[in-house]
Amino acid sequence: MESTSFMGSTSFTRSKTTDFFYKLSYVVYLFGLPNYWLEELKLPKRFVRLYDKFLMFNNGLIYFLIFFELAAFFTQTNLTEKQNSNLILYALSHPMLFSFHVMLSRLQNKVRLLMYNLTVRLKAVHNDLEVERQMLTRTYMYVFALLFSCCLSMVMYAAEAVWEVVRYDVTFTTLVTAYPDVEDRSGFANVVRALCFIIWWIFLTRMFAVYMLVISLTTCLSHQYKNLQSYFMSLSDIFEREDCSQAEKEELYEIGFKVGIKLHSETLRCTQQTQTVCRGVFSGQIVFNICLLVVLMAQMANSERTLMNLCATVFTATAVLIGTGFYMWNAGDVTVEASHLGTAIYFSGWYNCQGQSSVRLRKLVVITMCEAQRPVLLKGLGYIELSYQSYITIVKSSYSVFSMIF
Repeated sequence: MESTSFMGSTSFTRSKTTDFFYKLSYVVYLFGLPNYWLEELKLPKRFVRLYDKFLMFNNGLIYFLIFFELAAFFTQTNLTEKQNSNLILYALSHPMLFSFHVMLSRLQNKVRLLMYNLTVRLKAVHNDLEVERQMLTRTYMYVFALLFSCCLSMVMYAAEAVWEVVRYDVTFTTLVTAYPDVEDRSGFANVVRALCFIIWWIFLTRMFAVYMLVISLTTCLSHQYKNLQSYFMSLSDIFEREDCSQAEKEELYEIGFKVGIKLHSETLRCTQQTQTVCRGVFSGQIVFNICLLVVLMAQMANSERTLMNLCATVFTATAVLIGTGFYMWNAGDVTVEASHLGTAIYFSGWYNCQGQSSVRLRKLVVITMCEAQRPVLLKGLGYIELSYQSYITIVKSSYSVFSMIF
């Protein structure tokens, strides 16, 4: 086990969780977000200086691309039904998605503190290796599923544009921008289209970074409640020891139980920190999900029903639903796992205590269980509880909005 420093003062012990979040911080940094890890990444300082400038330049290109798309509403007057639908789709989604990147970039210190609390501080006393394995497995599964669906959606839109070129001899148009005109076949126009397509993929890496970070943090938080359950359940093992008297066992149990209360308090604080850090992303994703599904359903209803059109629309809708689903499912897991904590506290072994120690600890256990039974909720838009049920409600709401408009 290796120790290092956090902000120059606090040491921490490495684990599989810290190794994972170091790699995560490394990837999201390369994808355009700040370094959220507890220490400097193992990159040459000269590379970091140059890369930071490169990221700023790329962000400037993305801002320009978004402006270029919005300006197309005033310059592009010769669009097909499909192209007009794509213009609305991208002009609506890109500013909203990039705002997630901006919000998380401004919260670097808060994200770093949350990451430290989840990966180091709360695991210093107890780290159930099986819970840790489950957390890492689920995080990898969610992240790779999301990246695959997003990339597949992008590839299908590019394939659809290529198919249009081959079938109808039109220009290669994936994004509708203020320039060039969709009928412009000049060499310079093709260069601009290629550059916009490249910037679009750079933009996508920013979105990957945001989704990877938020999914990993919320998954780790939900499994921290499982880790806390494991801690309280492990306290009953104290009374199985043969090297201590009954009084010593009761004293060790009381000390351990109070440590568990402190861990619970710190976990609740981490939940509030997660809400603060991810509030904007949670809220924006709900609005994004509803708006994009409405636009995609309208696109499917009004565009030509070819295999390429269908695949592009379906894969995009799937990517949107998966992204929102992972946010809300993880938030729902936080609520579910927190609700199981009271049961773990009850079976922590207090019933093995005797005499005055039993009377004192029963009161402490009752108070702690009452606190653990309070619902732990993450919310979007200030009042929407993020859960499995609310996810279904949001998806149904998207169809209801589509039905009323169309």
